[in-house]
Amino acid sequence: MSHAISLTPEAFTLVKFDAAELLAIAEDAATAVGVPDDVSIAIDVDEALPGPLIASAAEAVPGKLSFWFSGGSFEDPKRLAMLQPEMSRTELAAAFLRGRDRLDGGFEDAPPDGEISERQRAIWDVYAEGRLAQQGGFLINEPRRRYSYRLRCGFSDVADAEYDRVWKAPSLSWTELEEIEGRLAGADTRPEARKPLRHESLRPS
Repeated sequence: MSHAISLTPEAFTLVKFDAAELLAIAEDAATAVGVPDDVSIAIDVDEALPGPLIASAAEAVPGKLSFWFSGGSFEDPKRLAMLQPEMSRTELAAAFLRGRDRLDGGFEDAPPDGEISERQRAIWDVYAEGRLAQQGGFLINEPRRRYSYRLRCGFSDVADAEYDRVWKAPSLSWTELEEIEGRLAGADTRPEARKPLRHESLRPS
């Protein structure tokens, strides 16, 4: 069986993405990370937000996962406005994992993406990409993920230890993630004015 996947827009005009190719990549990613066949997937791509803006948001209700992505999430950094298949597959798979987490993976009580803190999102992204790395078969830029995490969670031995634990974690719940955030906040000695960064998600309210 294949998944019921919808894509908005149905045809791209600002970037040179092929909608059919992106849908095929999404189907492959959904199958690889175990999205149930009876769960529909809606993907909304804002092609007006090019690289280096890499941002996404996930929503989940029983039977349906909905995702928003900036166009930069799928754009080849070396070829303007062109799709990068391997990177796109990883971005989709990581988002699909976060969607599955919201359905039945211990994150059912997590606030919407637009309401979670930057630390919380950074931890969750590490957990998602860590599982992809353990599974294998995905293009993973671990140094980039570690650096993004450090920007949001601090440069400390505590932050590094939590990163390593989350990256290798076979499972994690929202409650456990909140506890990790508390430990990171306690170890972050940076001035408050330097801590806030833009949310990973740029989805308009």
